[in-house]
Amino acid sequence: MKLQALRERFLPGTFPPPEWERAQPPAALLVRDIWVTLAVMAAAILGMEMILSFAPSEGAPDRLMSYLAIAAMTAPLAFRRRFPITSMLVLSACFMGFGIWVPQVAVQLAPQIAYFVGLYSAVTWAKDRRALAMSLCGVIVAMFLWLVITITNASFVYGTELDLPAPMETSGAIDPVFAFAGYSFMVNLFFFGGATFLGLMSWRSAWQHELVVDQSRQLQEQSDELARRAVIDERLRIARELHDVVAHHISAVGVQAAAARLVQPRDPGRTAELLQSIEGSARQAVGETRSLLRVLRHEDRHGSGSDEGNSRRAPEPSLHEIPALLEQSKQTGVSIELIMVEHQPGFLDSLGAGLSLALYRIAAESLANVRQHSTARSAVLSLRSGRSEHGDWVEVEVTDNGTARQGTHGSGFGLRGILERAELHQGLVDIGPRSPAGWRTRARLQVPPAMPGLSPVTLPATSETNTLASGAMEARP
Repeated sequence: MKLQALRERFLPGTFPPPEWERAQPPAALLVRDIWVTLAVMAAAILGMEMILSFAPSEGAPDRLMSYLAIAAMTAPLAFRRRFPITSMLVLSACFMGFGIWVPQVAVQLAPQIAYFVGLYSAVTWAKDRRALAMSLCGVIVAMFLWLVITITNASFVYGTELDLPAPMETSGAIDPVFAFAGYSFMVNLFFFGGATFLGLMSWRSAWQHELVVDQSRQLQEQSDELARRAVIDERLRIARELHDVVAHHISAVGVQAAAARLVQPRDPGRTAELLQSIEGSARQAVGETRSLLRVLRHEDRHGSGSDEGNSRRAPEPSLHEIPALLEQSKQTGVSIELIMVEHQPGFLDSLGAGLSLALYRIAAESLANVRQHSTARSAVLSLRSGRSEHGDWVEVEVTDNGTARQGTHGSGFGLRGILERAELHQGLVDIGPRSPAGWRTRARLQVPPAMPGLSPVTLPATSETNTLASGAMEARP
């Protein structure tokens, strides 16, 4: 824990936490280690045979013993990833044992590389880092003692003294014994230090790779969640649009059918006009409903928001359809007066599609409420625009002078849709009764500014009404 604290203090975030364990390598990689070990062993034995072939026979090691030593010092590499600490300990024991028994074999390139790979594999693949630290320290201490004994008492290890020249016979400035000892220590320092350092870097890289993969997975999950939410939001929008279509057209059909029933005995011509209006409202409702359901069916097959689905969808209504909206209300017996006040000529025509759609839907829902729930036979639809210190705004207002019609009630989804549309465009809604009689629905929406950073406009309170929209839903559906 102290070592981990020091690493986090001087190298924060560069090493994995103590509880992290590297994942077990795949089975294919473990099988490949076996085949690579057999190939290295065969190449090492072939190399040893070449050395025996061009080296003098005097003092040469026994051929069978050399082959056995080569095999023993390379075989542990076959399980260097599955059992990394065990492989390192077996390699260390073989290296020290055969280094004393047949030193001519231990100093060859193949055993040296095999031992280096064993040390590296233990550091980079060991899961139990405490056991690794203890084993690695034990190996280094044993190697250090073996090196000291080899230098100070070579006759005890090899049976002969070190064959070093006298100081006067060398061209260096350092005593041969000290030079040999220092060089041996330096080689072992780079050998063990290099294997340990490279192993730690590989271990850290595996941890960082796992972090990147995990972050990529989280990003993918978040992307999928956002896509799922987008589908849900789109379906909620479609449900709101469907409600607006049904509330507007079907309510108009109901009012027109009632009027046709009343005038049919005395005015067949007027009845035919009303039935024709009913037919037109029904066809328009069916057309818009099919358009919305087509989008839903397309999303069920392919997900949300594709170009094909958008291309097959009918255009959204906008303020340009307001005259048709007024004509439909007139055919139901409710005359609508349109008042447009713009602070700039053509400002309402320049609004974006989303804002224009919101204004249209709010106006349609407000007029549907007049037809369904009010005794008024006329209403006023006002479209206004203006500018304040917070930026441009647009406003739609529907007022009437009727009273609440008895026996009618609504679900509240229409007024809730008005509130949601206003909130989407950073606006406010004022809904409630008028004084002395009537009802008003007013929504002021914020026009997206040319420059970011503007705050939404605040709708000032008026003397005519102080009823909140939430309360209005209970007072008048």
